[in-house]
Amino acid sequence: MNSRSTDRDPIDVCISVDVEFTINGALFHQDRSPLGADWVWGVSDKRSEGLGFLLDCLDRYGLKGTFFTEVFNTYHFGDGPMRGVVQATLDRGHDVQLHLHPVWLYYKYRHWKDELSIRQRPRDIFTDRDAEEIAAWLGDGASILERLSGSRPIAFRSGNLNAGRILYRGMYQAGITLASNIGVGLSTPSEEELLLYAGVHRIDGITEVPVTTYRAPLPGNRLLLLTTTGSAFREMRAVLDAAHRLGTGPVVLLLHPHDFRIALHATPGAPPSFRPDRIRQSRFDRLCRYLSRHPQRFRVTTFAESAQRWSASDRVDNILLPGSLPGLATRLFENKLLPAMRRLPQ
Repeated sequence: MNSRSTDRDPIDVCISVDVEFTINGALFHQDRSPLGADWVWGVSDKRSEGLGFLLDCLDRYGLKGTFFTEVFNTYHFGDGPMRGVVQATLDRGHDVQLHLHPVWLYYKYRHWKDELSIRQRPRDIFTDRDAEEIAAWLGDGASILERLSGSRPIAFRSGNLNAGRILYRGMYQAGITLASNIGVGLSTPSEEELLLYAGVHRIDGITEVPVTTYRAPLPGNRLLLLTTTGSAFREMRAVLDAAHRLGTGPVVLLLHPHDFRIALHATPGAPPSFRPDRIRQSRFDRLCRYLSRHPQRFRVTTFAESAQRWSASDRVDNILLPGSLPGLATRLFENKLLPAMRRLPQ
């Protein structure tokens, strides 16, 4: 962590990416199938507008990210599709850590359809299980990712940012002691002590580095997660500048490869085609350019690179950082008005 003081002290910024396939409603719709690597790459006119764009943009500005990679999908797809994604990420020098969506576990069992006949909806959360079962899931996931990547993960992010004290107890039992499970702007934990907006925190032996939550500058102070999907560049810049001004960090951004392309479904149930999402691509490009031009203010780091430093820190920050009115106006235009005018999916 960084001391509050001068412009000579950069704050930590982590570009975190959740890499995941989509189950595509296939558990309940017989005319659908899960979508794998194509969903992540998002190829349009022989160019990847998803993961390929993201990796190229990071390369262009000399930045590294942490890619939280979902691996329970291998129970449906096998190792091949996600192994290719992992290798492409590692080849660019990025950090690969563990991400899990328990909903994929239905495909682990031969009679998964019988299980679905008992339950109304698939469960895609951790917090309704006991610590021992969570630890077993994490152990299985870590072994799969080690098989795909060649190294054991040291950090974990739960699917849907589903967090509770029981999850941290399970993590401790599994021996994974670094996490980024909390994102209050998207998913509010039921335990009050987990209402963490930023910073580094200790929870039952685990070092938690939440995805940054910030407040919209309007009456009611709506809470928003810092993402390339839901935040305009001006908002991201305002949050970064406020964090540097206050000397607080890390600032953790959340994005996905599929944020940067638009899926077009010509026929229900058929695989989609893709086209680039120029608005979100521009946001990310501008963000990377801004970070790369101000290394004296922002230290772009990864979970692997900063794990020991964060774990050793005795400083605790939980500051709710502000957005900006110009950023809010830009977001409303880019996310609502412009897609409506162009008749694009929102």
